[in-house]
Amino acid sequence: MSLYTRTLDRYMLDAAAVAELQAASDWKLLRMMAGGNSAAFEEIFARYETRLVAYAARYVGSADLARDVCQEVFLKLIHHPPRMRMSRSLAPWLFRVTRNLAIDRRRSRKFEIPGEETDFPEPQSEGDPRQMLLDKHDAEQVRRLVEELPADLRDVVELRIYGDVAFKDIAGILDIPTGTALWRMHRALELLRQSWRKNEQQV
Repeated sequence: MSLYTRTLDRYMLDAAAVAELQAASDWKLLRMMAGGNSAAFEEIFARYETRLVAYAARYVGSADLARDVCQEVFLKLIHHPPRMRMSRSLAPWLFRVTRNLAIDRRRSRKFEIPGEETDFPEPQSEGDPRQMLLDKHDAEQVRRLVEELPADLRDVVELRIYGDVAFKDIAGILDIPTGTALWRMHRALELLRQSWRKNEQQV
């Protein structure tokens, strides 16, 4: 067998392994990770890292601090992984831990002099009312309007927009019924639209 053939075979095996990881459920990846498969952990990290950083940044106001929080979350996943049922998503656990750690980090910084904030990544989304907000030409304006929402509505909006979390998972994170999560998102969008129109009229 030639060197070229051996190299091609190895490449095809590697590509197949990558495809298998990408197609695996969170539950399967977690089991693989528990068995010492570092590639499974890297796949979980790749799936959630950007969304968790974006979500954490809503609490700590800094991309660097948000990345620190995200690293803590994944360290917890490595050392104290949650118990999962087959086909269950890791999203509720990851976002709940991120939220708790980010709030703790924000509380610990309450007496510090804030530094200059940096931009943080926002996941792309499409096909639902969230995109209407993210597509607005003034992203800072949208962020300000979201910050002005009541806390219970703001939590749902931030998880849905910045975390791209499904409503059933939002319900689990916030410990509320799924119907309540849907209603809060609906109400938040109404208030955001009203505030946006009012601001446009004042310009």
